[in-house]
Amino acid sequence: MSEFVITRREGRMQHIVLDRPKALNSLDLDMCRALHSALDAAAGDAGIEAVVTTSTSEKAFCAGGDIRALRDAAAAGEHQVNREFFSEEYAMDLAYHTHGVPTVAVIHGVAMGGGLGISINGSHRVVTRKVMMAMPETAIGFIPDVGASHFLPRLCGGGARGLAVGIYLGTTGVRMNSADALYTGLATHLVDDDERDAFVAAIGSEGLEAALSRFGLDRSAAGESAVERHIERIEDVFSRDTVQEMIAALESGQDEWATATLEMLRSHCPTSIVATIELLRAGAEAGDLRECLDHELALGGWITARPDFVEGVRAVVIDKDRNPTWDPADLDSVDVDAIRSALAGS
Repeated sequence: MSEFVITRREGRMQHIVLDRPKALNSLDLDMCRALHSALDAAAGDAGIEAVVTTSTSEKAFCAGGDIRALRDAAAAGEHQVNREFFSEEYAMDLAYHTHGVPTVAVIHGVAMGGGLGISINGSHRVVTRKVMMAMPETAIGFIPDVGASHFLPRLCGGGARGLAVGIYLGTTGVRMNSADALYTGLATHLVDDDERDAFVAAIGSEGLEAALSRFGLDRSAAGESAVERHIERIEDVFSRDTVQEMIAALESGQDEWATATLEMLRSHCPTSIVATIELLRAGAEAGDLRECLDHELALGGWITARPDFVEGVRAVVIDKDRNPTWDPADLDSVDVDAIRSALAGS
């Protein structure tokens, strides 16, 4: 078990609490194992009607995986260590998705990367107005994982629009507020910031549906969604065949949204951007989350063994100079065949 994961039975629910506030609840291997163990224990208790995951931090639900540790292993050539972490993390994410009772995440503050894995893969994603969600992996030379290739292409009802929205969110890592989360489907419900503890307590005493009925707010209370405001542009740009065509469409836009989007794409890792598009397109065609996680494990193992991952984490997380040197440095030089081979596990 992990000192950073607290589990307790509270009435009708199994309450899982993330308690690593100094690291914004970043997940290490022991935390993933503890979360999986708590889910398994709840599955064996017939009296539990919901599994609820919360955080002790006012700043974050979960900022993602422990990127520093993953970088250290990659830099030392210990790629099997990272593969073991991803394998166990993804198994835990799948357990949230396939659990026999509702799995509820109460998301307040930052939720990125692995934090979305333990929330979006569940049945109920309850956000406060102060939530900030993102999948920022392309900025550090990685790919959106933890089931992102399953849930991102299925946002906004799925289909061509869902895939375009998924590619937009996955390649840019743009930050989303509660209105964006509710509009896209990343979130299912909204509660008031100051009532989330009372909401969780009500799940244990009254049951999930009664608690949602009493504390759930109308989605309009979250305000305006930037994703919704730009949805036609997002669908037009990010449904293009190649990232070069997407960039050309943005360059013709000449507005604040296009400029901001271009800046993100131009600063992020070229190989990661192309790999993300390939991964999400494969995910849109995949049969289930398990198949998507298999894709992510294969591609993630390949990409973390590349120098871009070590360099990206250095630039963004360690030195924080935001000036990575990517290899290759331009999109035209990215080896798409190598990405497709890695995705296929070959």
